[in-house]
Amino acid sequence: MKKTLIQALSFCLTLSLLTGLLVPFAGAVDYAGVEDISIEASAALLVDLDTDQIFYEQAANEQRYPASITKIMTALLTLEAIGRGELDLTTVVTVDSAALQDLTKDSSTANLQAGEEITVHDLLYCLLLASANEAANILAMTVCQDIPTFVEKMNQRAQELGMESTHFANPHGLHNPDHYTTAWDIYRMSKEAMTHATFREIVGTSRYTVPATNLSKARSLVNTNGLLPSTKYSYSFDGTIGIKTGSTGEAGYCLVAAAKRSGHTLVSVVLGAANPTDSNGKVKRMQFIESKRLLTWGFTNFSAATLLNADTYLQEIPVRFSSQTSHVVLRPTQSVKVMVPGEYDPERLELRLRLDSDVASAPIATGDVLGTVTVIYAGEEYGTIDMAAVSDVEFSPFMAFVSSVNTVLGNLYVRLLLLAALVFFVIGAIRRYQERTKEERHAKRQLKQQEKIAFRQREAEARQQDEALAKQEKEERDRQRKESQLRRQQEAQERHLKRAQEAQERQAKREQEAQARQARREQEEQERQARREQERLEREERDRQRQAERAQRRRQEEERRRQEAELRRRKEAQELRQRQEREARRQAEREARRQEELAQRQREERRRREQADRERRRQEEWERRAQQSDPYRTSQHRQPPGQTGRRNPTPPARNSQGRRPKDRR
Repeated sequence: MKKTLIQALSFCLTLSLLTGLLVPFAGAVDYAGVEDISIEASAALLVDLDTDQIFYEQAANEQRYPASITKIMTALLTLEAIGRGELDLTTVVTVDSAALQDLTKDSSTANLQAGEEITVHDLLYCLLLASANEAANILAMTVCQDIPTFVEKMNQRAQELGMESTHFANPHGLHNPDHYTTAWDIYRMSKEAMTHATFREIVGTSRYTVPATNLSKARSLVNTNGLLPSTKYSYSFDGTIGIKTGSTGEAGYCLVAAAKRSGHTLVSVVLGAANPTDSNGKVKRMQFIESKRLLTWGFTNFSAATLLNADTYLQEIPVRFSSQTSHVVLRPTQSVKVMVPGEYDPERLELRLRLDSDVASAPIATGDVLGTVTVIYAGEEYGTIDMAAVSDVEFSPFMAFVSSVNTVLGNLYVRLLLLAALVFFVIGAIRRYQERTKEERHAKRQLKQQEKIAFRQREAEARQQDEALAKQEKEERDRQRKESQLRRQQEAQERHLKRAQEAQERQAKREQEAQARQARREQEEQERQARREQERLEREERDRQRQAERAQRRRQEEERRRQEAELRRRKEAQELRQRQEREARRQAEREARRQEELAQRQREERRRREQADRERRRQEEWERRAQQSDPYRTSQHRQPPGQTGRRNPTPPARNSQGRRPKDRR
């Protein structure tokens, strides 16, 4: 009984400890010596995934729109269905056109088409890497056959995870006023999802190629989480292992990220960040910048420490009621590994041991909780851990008796009482011995003998009376037994009749209930058929409306393209005319320059001919004059006028071809 009570107490203490560890802190802890940080977002949170230790929170319990972070819950429900055997990663899914209906044109997509065949494994990659909204709808319809049922299951699972401030309206996260959550609830959802190895593998992948399908070539997917390496954003953070982005106009830019260093995994949640443009026209993606800054702050200002080691922290306490051993060794049921502010200082650690009793009582089984140890570092309590026995201690009845006797005899009042009783007994014995004589003893013996004889006689009379009374009682019992047997037979007949009547009533009632159930089922079937017919008509009406809208949009698009083509044609014709005009002007200018150059060459030629004519006339005039002055001299000895008597006359001028006349001497 005592062992059962101890085990029950141990279970309660363990349950209270686990509850204290699992329930998140109500508010952020102020750590001495750690610099403050402010995050440019509407909500933020930084938590140790292994211990739920809070490092930073900002509006973490206020409701926000989660955008595509919703897809974490969609993936979680899909993986849980796989774990139950309802699906398999290799299951091939045919894309239903209904999964492509409620998506906006500008939403993220993997371009999946109606009728395309793709596996659940590749759909999860499309969902978590490319954040494809149609993949969320396809998985929802694969798990629950329709999207509304899947959304109900999402909300039910959220309540099971303690996400009390969350409500989902769709599986992909496109904006809906009734679709909201908090940073704390996102952390709870992410923590549960990260327990699945497949989920961790997918969200930690930077790039993935989806094999070709019946309607598409191979697709190359890039993770939208910019903290991972080799993605399209250059914000990588060392140690990042996941997990998901999200953005809409109403939700802003959001990111839940996980990074592992020094054996600890930190999870950051940043919601409602902006993406401004700097002076150089470059977009600053604040969801990555602030998440990276928050994780850096956490790993920089906190260091991993083992405050309590279950293998080395051993305590020994004495044991009673056992002949096997006099002591039992206790150790913590679990270690306490946390991140402490700054560098770990063993002198700031305090372990407060609290035992249920200074001395333990056998029997003791391995694992029995006999106390607790409270872990305190730098004045901050990090948990209370049970101290359990490491070995069995058997109960010894003899040692329990000896211990009880020792306990009783160890009392001073008991010793005095026993001593007084012994004294009174000795005195009384002495007095009785002195008063009693031999005659008195003989008379007393005779009296006792007479009393024995009288007692035997009374005993014989009493036996006779008892035998007569027993005979009467036996006869009375026989009579009562016969009456009781008769009464039981009558009661059995009555019960048989009653059971038969009750069986008839139950049969009639079951038949009525069966008829009622049949009627209800028929009515429900009729209602379901009516609803399905109504839904079919509504779907057909919606399809017709969508087809009309698509036809209208196609006509508008064709008209727009036709107008744009006409504008381009006109613009090209105008540009052609302009080019032709420019070419004509250039041709005219070239012709004018050519005419000008031709005129210039003609003028030069005319000038050279005129100069040659002048030179020729001058030479002829010189020769004529020379001949007139000396008719007997040959022309080669003649000199121009004014040069008579000169031995070396000036050579004649060059002709029109730049040459001097030939020397005729």
